[in-house]
Amino acid sequence: MNVVKHNLTHSQPWLSAHSGVMISDTMKQIPMQRSSLLRSILRALYWQRSPQATQEHSQAYNSLKRVPRNFVRMSVISSIFAGLLYNLPSALANPLDRQVLSAVQLDAQNKANYTAILPTGRSATPVGTINGTPNFPTMVAAYGDDVAVLANGATPFQTITFYDGKTLQRIDRLAAFSKVAPAQAMAFATPGGSGIAINPQHAGAAGVVYVPEEDASLKTAQAKASLAAESNPKVISTSVLSHSDFFQGLAAGPDGTFYATGGNSDQVVALRNIQGKITVIHQYSLQWQAFPKDQYPYQYQGNHQKKYLFYPDSVVVGPENKHLYVTGMLANSLARINIATGKTEYVNVGAYPFAVTLADSGQHLVVSDWAGNGVVVLNRQSMQVLGEIPTGPAVGSSTVAAGVHPTAMVAVPNSPNVFVADANIDKVVEVDTKNLRPLQVIDDSPYPDAPPGSYPDGLAVADGRLYVANAGNNDVAVYDIHTGKRLGLIPTAWYPTSLSIANDALYISCAKGLGSGPNLQSQWIGNMMHGVIQKVALKDIPAHLAEWTKTALHNDGFTLEQRNVRNKENVKTTAYLRKHIHYVVFILRENKTFDEDLGDYKPAGKWADPHFDLYNQKELPNLYNLAGHYALLANFMADGEVTAQGHQWTDGASDSDVVQRLWPEYYSNRGLLWNAGPGGTSSLKPKAAGAHNPYVIYQPLGDHTNPWISYPEKLYLFNDLLQHHVSFEDFGENVTRRRDGVIRAGLLQHMDVRYPYWNRMILDTDREKLAEQWLKSHPGAKFPHFIYIWLPDDHTAGLSPCYYTPDYYVANNDYATAKFVHYLSTTPQWKHMAIFLSEDDAQSGADHINGHRTLALVISPWVRKGMLNTQLDSQVNIVKTIEATLDLPPMSQWDANASVIGDIWTDHPDFAPTPAVLPIQVPVSFNAGKCSNRTLLRREAGATGHILTAKWLKAHTDPHGQHLAPVSTESAYTPTSLLKVSGPEQLKQEWIASKGVKSYEHFMAYLHHYAQVHGTTIASYEANEGKLH
Repeated sequence: MNVVKHNLTHSQPWLSAHSGVMISDTMKQIPMQRSSLLRSILRALYWQRSPQATQEHSQAYNSLKRVPRNFVRMSVISSIFAGLLYNLPSALANPLDRQVLSAVQLDAQNKANYTAILPTGRSATPVGTINGTPNFPTMVAAYGDDVAVLANGATPFQTITFYDGKTLQRIDRLAAFSKVAPAQAMAFATPGGSGIAINPQHAGAAGVVYVPEEDASLKTAQAKASLAAESNPKVISTSVLSHSDFFQGLAAGPDGTFYATGGNSDQVVALRNIQGKITVIHQYSLQWQAFPKDQYPYQYQGNHQKKYLFYPDSVVVGPENKHLYVTGMLANSLARINIATGKTEYVNVGAYPFAVTLADSGQHLVVSDWAGNGVVVLNRQSMQVLGEIPTGPAVGSSTVAAGVHPTAMVAVPNSPNVFVADANIDKVVEVDTKNLRPLQVIDDSPYPDAPPGSYPDGLAVADGRLYVANAGNNDVAVYDIHTGKRLGLIPTAWYPTSLSIANDALYISCAKGLGSGPNLQSQWIGNMMHGVIQKVALKDIPAHLAEWTKTALHNDGFTLEQRNVRNKENVKTTAYLRKHIHYVVFILRENKTFDEDLGDYKPAGKWADPHFDLYNQKELPNLYNLAGHYALLANFMADGEVTAQGHQWTDGASDSDVVQRLWPEYYSNRGLLWNAGPGGTSSLKPKAAGAHNPYVIYQPLGDHTNPWISYPEKLYLFNDLLQHHVSFEDFGENVTRRRDGVIRAGLLQHMDVRYPYWNRMILDTDREKLAEQWLKSHPGAKFPHFIYIWLPDDHTAGLSPCYYTPDYYVANNDYATAKFVHYLSTTPQWKHMAIFLSEDDAQSGADHINGHRTLALVISPWVRKGMLNTQLDSQVNIVKTIEATLDLPPMSQWDANASVIGDIWTDHPDFAPTPAVLPIQVPVSFNAGKCSNRTLLRREAGATGHILTAKWLKAHTDPHGQHLAPVSTESAYTPTSLLKVSGPEQLKQEWIASKGVKSYEHFMAYLHHYAQVHGTTIASYEANEGKLH
């Protein structure tokens, strides 16, 4: 037999150095009465697992679960997991997803330790010097030796961290907190019943979701312990600013004062580094400004039932340090603030102003309009608008195409010219602010004729060079400022967002850093993704640029050789699909990891772990049955982290820069409402009657957010299907709207308007009936070649009182899915059909391989029966396969460079229908708790596929129709009512409801120690979304 130690040295080197210590420490700590049990476990550390050993490990762990609570199990269970680790696919075991705790100079020797493998399969390999930042940094600014980074993730704290410009070591940190800053570690409850532990001394950790204890002192102790573990107290001290917020604007004045925009707080904060401490010297307040009703977005996009917000976004310091110029994203305005007096003037500058900069030696102000397809130029002294310069096609209320998203800008020194990044179309446009005209357009694509996906969103100029941060491609492109020729690429960490040049160096903020950071407690994506600040010396760029360019292209799979090899394989698979598959069905469900649903699926072997299994054959008999009969993709990833991204990835093979930058504000309840695509919208009056109408996706917007700004350039599958005359029917998914919110008639006619969108009281069995009825009424040539159906019930409602239990939701969803699939298999189209079944994200459960891993099945007469496919795939591969089958073009660089799903098809089809649908084995049951009459009425209406309206209430309760109260949404479980509930909290609620508190405790013990032995954190395996939608 092979020795595990040998395998660890080659496959998991991060453990080999620790294995001896682990064993010796364990042996010393084992009580005598446990020795026989644990010796069998320790033997597994040195020997490869066999089926017999697998059973032995399982029995050992089950025995450990019965150990008294005061028994110290850490070393024991760690030893178990060291043995289990050998059974993991080595290509997926990645312990390097962690926070960078101090400045690191990267070189050939340590480069591999700071390379991140992304869920999409791409890699990020930063160069130069790096250090860690808090979650989602969006702006870097420099003055002298001070380099400041603003981070504004979906967290309780938003931060500004100062670094030494020469060494990149941290100096100090200021954290903004929306409430009164706590004097010490504290905890508070979230709407979902979990707790957030925060500590002002560890604001970089941003908060930890934990299980509330009855004893307040235990809450405080847990807050201190968890946050100290996540954010090393030796790293940096932190001050906390109460009643404040930071968004994405940061600028330095000529006297060393930095100014940060406050987003939800409607303030600009002035601060300085005084003897190594960040000191707030002033806070300037701003007010919302009305804008014309014929100007996008046509009405205020914040909560109409709260104070209207200016929402300061970008800031620049005027000449002679007299004024600040600040954009107001929700007010379509630019503010001029007198620094000395605070006096403020306002002027309208167009739709969703993003950035502001000075040009032409300070004579002009230039504002990029995120939703305006150009920039607005103003006379700085008079604040008069001189005109607009287009950087993309003209837009109006009836515009169907997506916007170009003008974002970052940089002025050319001693010139009226300004470069503008059009993030949505991969262009950088040079404009002349004196003559109000565009001068040149630089194509920022990674290779000729590439579709969008670079997402340029940060710019800098120095020594005749233009530097462009490409958020989508994890690099900085370098151009000749005069010719527009690309000179090369500089590799960065994940998702670069801004650039600054100072101290003869280029500074780069990277929002997602090296992937998931330390997570010693259960936390969601808003906490686990630590950022990176990167420094590249300008003098080093010429000598390394050629080599770095090759690295950057290879990281993304963009080299000519990589594309040719991939295309050659795709051509063969595409030819097969177009010959045999003429009908494609995509079934999208909600928020499950692979192990959460299939952890107990034994044919998956090492790709499944029953310890992470929340639902199994009791709740999911049909999923298990279908997995055994068709193709199961066991190494399948969700490309996004949260739902705001997930539906964009499944429908459009990317998520726009708008969604990436704004979902943290929405998810952390900082003044913004849901408006993510495709077509997604939410009520501007969330507590008003009718605010959560499940049929709004087919109707005019009314008092709902306008989602047009969020669309990626190529829009979504439905638009391509319509354009290429492929028949389709959409059951429950949003489609794009015009700029004024109107749904095109061509799209609307492909939507079953009877099909309910989000409503937790309407069950998927009712949704399935509607879809099946529609298809039966459209036989033969009327049967669509593409069907999209959303079945959301496996999302569940957690432990929300009076809703169906998680077990029943999941079981109902399983039955509805199987019933729909079986119906399809009885149609004449089945002989040439492929059905793809997956989830929108992996946010509600745990997974022993990766927190992004979810499940996917391919069901067809043409797939190999009972196949377990372990090829790394993601949601983009499904989109690519659909496009290949139906002869549709790619929508982004991701699907353009994805592989068509192969290795699952056969030349020996089995045309028999799918197995008979297995009945629901879980009885109808409801969560305990106090039920309002309104909730009970909603449940009664939903049981027959209806919603609670005055009309329904009249028909069922009041034959005379008198004195009917308006329908309240206070008790409704909706996409926004529980949006601070973390993914781990959703996991907790579902697990306790399904298996009980004790089982949940045993599971969490397993998960913590499993992560410890793998040299990473539970966030790598666990739920990763902060919203129950």
